[in-house]
Amino acid sequence: MTNLARDYLNTKESYQTLLKKSQEAQQAENLERRQKGEQFKVIDPARIPEKPLRGKLLKILLFGFLAGLGFGLGMVFLREQMDSSFRDADDLEATLEHRVLANIPKIEKKAA
Repeated sequence: MTNLARDYLNTKESYQTLLKKSQEAQQAENLERRQKGEQFKVIDPARIPEKPLRGKLLKILLFGFLAGLGFGLGMVFLREQMDSSFRDADDLEATLEHRVLANIPKIEKKAA
C-alpha cells in the first residue's frame, strides 16, 4: 500500500508539472499571436551621407531664428487685431458715439 501511495504522489507531481508547462506554453503561444502584427522588418538599410552637413549649420540656425521671429511678430499682430477692449475714454466715445461723463483713474500701488 505504501508503494502504491508513493507512486501515486510521484505521478500526481509529474502530472502537475506537465500541466503547468502546458499552460505556460499556451500563454506564450497566445502572446506570440497577439504580437504578430507588431513585428516589423527593415526594408531599406540606412544610407551613409557622402559628405558631412557642417556648412549648413549656420543657414539652419539663421532660418530658425528668422522663422521664430516672424512667427512671434505675426502672433503679436494677430492678437492685437483681435483685442476689442477699450484703452481710454476716446476709444469708448468713438465706438458708442456718446460722451463719457466720468472716468475712474487707475490707482497704482506703491512698493512698501
